[in-house]
Amino acid sequence: MTENVALGAVELTVADLDRSVAYYTRDIGLRLHDRDKSGARLGVPERAFVSLRQCPGAVPPPSSSAGLSHFAPQVPTPADLARFVRHYTARHPEFQLTDHVVARSIYVVDPDGHCVEVTCARPREEWRWQDGRPVLVADPLEMRDFSGEPGWDLPFDGLPAGTELGHVQLKVTDPELAATEPFYCDLLGFGVEGRLGTMFLAVGVAEHRALLVFTNRFSLDGGAPAPEDSARLVGVDLVLPNEDRVHELSARLTAASYPHELSADVLHVRDPSGNLLRFSVSP
Repeated sequence: MTENVALGAVELTVADLDRSVAYYTRDIGLRLHDRDKSGARLGVPERAFVSLRQCPGAVPPPSSSAGLSHFAPQVPTPADLARFVRHYTARHPEFQLTDHVVARSIYVVDPDGHCVEVTCARPREEWRWQDGRPVLVADPLEMRDFSGEPGWDLPFDGLPAGTELGHVQLKVTDPELAATEPFYCDLLGFGVEGRLGTMFLAVGVAEHRALLVFTNRFSLDGGAPAPEDSARLVGVDLVLPNEDRVHELSARLTAASYPHELSADVLHVRDPSGNLLRFSVSP
């Protein structure tokens, strides 16, 4: 059912829109697509990755709440990642460098506590495999692992045009993903592309590509929903190839008696932890 689904943007609330726009353009290297008094969209020239909505005074929600773990712009080449690492670490002392084997990444946190993983995929011949699926790990890296990359010392001029939104990782609240996996796999029709223990699930919509990733390590026994006035995830946009596919998904949810709303060819549905997904058609 979910073949050829693409990620749209993640929508987040922030306490100070000016501060956030400055961070995402200057420090992350995204381009500003458009903005008004209450919101802004940013990404690379071809597409938006994040939509920001101002919520004055917002503070991070409880760590046990469902919502965004991180969203992950994926740059085209190791040199692009190395330049970003050099640029960001010169400005900020707090970051995490990680080797996932399938990719190398730097994790950073914006002024409102939203996490961003800037990542670059490794060649498939370097992946590890088990039972036909890539093995997912999270090993630490050092600055020297990036500083030897050709092009490391070239000027950083923002994330390159070929950058994609590689994946979005969501926090969920059900034990061992007992409700999450059936919802995404059995009901929505996604396929599992990888696992890391019992608390981590990567769900893909294309061959060997996980677009949505889930973890409940933050909230093993459930958690209170993020307050409306907090700096939180509002929703994740997913793009289907045509209107028929949106209506087919709506019919599937209806047949399963799963709550959802279809309005103006946009399907709104919340996963069992309350994370909002919005399925629409590419313009």
